[in-house]
Amino acid sequence: MGLGKTLQAICLMSYLKVQRMSPGPFLVLCPLSVTDGWVSEMDRFAPKIRVLRYVGDKEHRRSLRRTIHEQVKEQSSQTDVLLLPFDVLLTTYDIALMDQDFLSQIPWHHAVIDEAQRLKNPSSVLYNVLNDRFLMPRRLLVTGTPIQNNLTELWALMHFCMPSVFGRLDQFLSAFKEAADPSSDHVPSKVKEQYKSLKSIVGTFMLRRTKSKLIECGNLVLPPLTEITVMAPLVSLQKKVYMSILRRELPKLLAFSSGASNYQSLQNMVIQLRKACSHPYLFPGIEPEPYEEGEHLVKASGKLIVLDQLLQKLHDSRHRVLLFAQMSHTLDILQDFLELRRYSYERLDGSIRAEERFAAIRSFSRQSAEGSLNFQADKNGAFVFMISTRAGGVGLNLVAADTVIFYEQDWNPQVDKQALQRAHRIGQMNSVLSINLVTERTVEEVIMRRAERKLQLSHNVVGDDDENQESNESVGVEAGDLQSVIFGLGIFDPTETSNENFGEEKISELNSLAEKVIAVRHEQVAGKDERKFEVNPTDMLNGCPLSQGGNSASFSFDSGFDEASYLSWVEKFKEASQTNGDQMMDMGRRELDEDRRAKVEAAKKKAEDKKLLRWEALGYHSLSVKDPVSRLDDGTMSDMGSVQFVYGDCTNPLQVCPSEPTIIFSCVDDSGNWGHGGMFDALAKLSAGIPEAYNRASEFKDLHLGDLHLMRVNEDSDNKEGNSPQWVALAVVQSYNPRRKVPRSNISIPDLELCISKASFSAAENSTSIHMPRIGYQVGSDRSEWYTIERLLRKYASIYGIKIFVYYYRRSS
Repeated sequence: MGLGKTLQAICLMSYLKVQRMSPGPFLVLCPLSVTDGWVSEMDRFAPKIRVLRYVGDKEHRRSLRRTIHEQVKEQSSQTDVLLLPFDVLLTTYDIALMDQDFLSQIPWHHAVIDEAQRLKNPSSVLYNVLNDRFLMPRRLLVTGTPIQNNLTELWALMHFCMPSVFGRLDQFLSAFKEAADPSSDHVPSKVKEQYKSLKSIVGTFMLRRTKSKLIECGNLVLPPLTEITVMAPLVSLQKKVYMSILRRELPKLLAFSSGASNYQSLQNMVIQLRKACSHPYLFPGIEPEPYEEGEHLVKASGKLIVLDQLLQKLHDSRHRVLLFAQMSHTLDILQDFLELRRYSYERLDGSIRAEERFAAIRSFSRQSAEGSLNFQADKNGAFVFMISTRAGGVGLNLVAADTVIFYEQDWNPQVDKQALQRAHRIGQMNSVLSINLVTERTVEEVIMRRAERKLQLSHNVVGDDDENQESNESVGVEAGDLQSVIFGLGIFDPTETSNENFGEEKISELNSLAEKVIAVRHEQVAGKDERKFEVNPTDMLNGCPLSQGGNSASFSFDSGFDEASYLSWVEKFKEASQTNGDQMMDMGRRELDEDRRAKVEAAKKKAEDKKLLRWEALGYHSLSVKDPVSRLDDGTMSDMGSVQFVYGDCTNPLQVCPSEPTIIFSCVDDSGNWGHGGMFDALAKLSAGIPEAYNRASEFKDLHLGDLHLMRVNEDSDNKEGNSPQWVALAVVQSYNPRRKVPRSNISIPDLELCISKASFSAAENSTSIHMPRIGYQVGSDRSEWYTIERLLRKYASIYGIKIFVYYYRRSS
């Protein structure tokens, strides 16, 4: 992890090519985010090797295949030897699966699998396709974490390389059953002997480089690394949401000890609890309406309050930060927070396309290279790089940052360790500070304690030999993960009623805490280049020093499952729920006044009938969508809905959603005069019927604020193959008065919300997605309007379970 694995692989291919030991071709598989890094390293260290980056959309890859075919066909007429127009083909795991019919035809002399822990599951499609279909007799696996959870994963990697040496899985596990399950009642000496034997076997096939070995022999100089875990409190709103989830799942908790609970449902419950620990606004309906940007966003989460204080200090001292989170929706909230504080940032997650990922990485790294030697943040550069751990936690070189903050932790501790190495690696010149934010006395702390045990397994199998280091900690196996987490929920005290209200005094205390945490970076300890601390804000503010190596007093995590204690906690929670039953949250769902709504509907219907009779006589048919029946009434919210940000032209949604029904959403005023330029020209080009329908609606006085006119634009092409239904929705959200100094008003948010609800309802009815420009967002302007609009989009995407795509301009190069 940051010790030159990529360079070693490049040197191997270069040596084989130059020494004519192997003419190639070589196949390199890696994550999408690191393909740019591979190309730049190949250009730098092996410029004579021809590299083909086989990535991109379907049309681009088809063009590459056509070019390869033409060149091979041309060469085959001159010689019988297969001559390909490249030495190394670089692509991703997903493309290797999608284009396996083409790629598996090439006789690869060597294959390099980067971040090979992707092959840890021997039952996965990728594992079996590469093993069965691809011709690659020589395989090099590149990984910093050959074992993450159990010995099955290690066997999978070794079997992939040498199936003749590492036979069946059951044989392997039988031979090392004591090492595979050290928590069982095995003789310690036998367990130790099996670890020693396993190390010896694996070491024969593994070239392993560690920081400690390289530093010891003088080949590597790295600045010190300090890891600190900060235990954050639950604020009042978080406690209510956390309690509400537990109350709702109480029957499952009661049934768990008898084995009657469903594994998937319990896993979903744990995910919901983790979301409550991160930020309550991750649940639809929790954020108060009207949606307005403000301090409520920060005060709703204990972790975000602590992060706010930390970032203030880091920004003032001109450090740069990698901010990791698990969920893209968490990144959305963190992005809103960074906008609120006016911090500059880059973002990388699974929704960001390849070109923009590379641009963000280059931008963040270039600012460092152009800055001072000590990598202090440039005033015009990005202060924070927000990264989804799974999308950007491996393979990247981001030494421009010297501080790493984990807002959410991965189930697998090795994933977080990999992410940390994005900053603490070759090229880093500053001391590195890693901060883990964990909500105390919750499921997050249980998972953290569980993760500490998992790390011990990796050390026992492939770690450095250290005869003087004895460990009394046993390592749990993956099968017991969920059970131990559920039993560990007893760490939460349901009778605790004290509210965490963060006034000025409390904020001042946390400000002092942030100073102490950041100051740990500069405390030098002789002979120690890596240190770990854990801090509880309450203890630290009371004068207690940092506890090194974890605070076991916070929570005693026994390897054995204490079912009696768990049942006692469930009963205690049940009693507390009955006592405080009147305080249960409804998770933001509000019931409408049925009588009032009935009267309003009756009046609307009478006026509507009168209007329709007049229009029918004149031959006019309105395209205005009726007010939808809100799904909030039945309390349903869908997890299927999403808002995604993409580049391109929203009037050409087939680039994003080919062969799918779509609705193009655009805003207009009530003037009846079709505009010019921008969206107006694009929509008129799409169909001349769009401006005609708008003008005709104006003639019949059918343009009112809050109206949504929905028109089909490709009815004539229904019978053509590949043409999916497409609609255009014109949202009347601006008034027009020629007497005003500025005739056209600003967008009316209430009317926009009504139009979004109508469009979302129509999308759900027709099984379509919505495509729209980024409304109310301009660089350098007040972005509070966009904050409100984005929240409305997420609200109705969740209510109706639809996908909304928001288009914005591509980053200028």
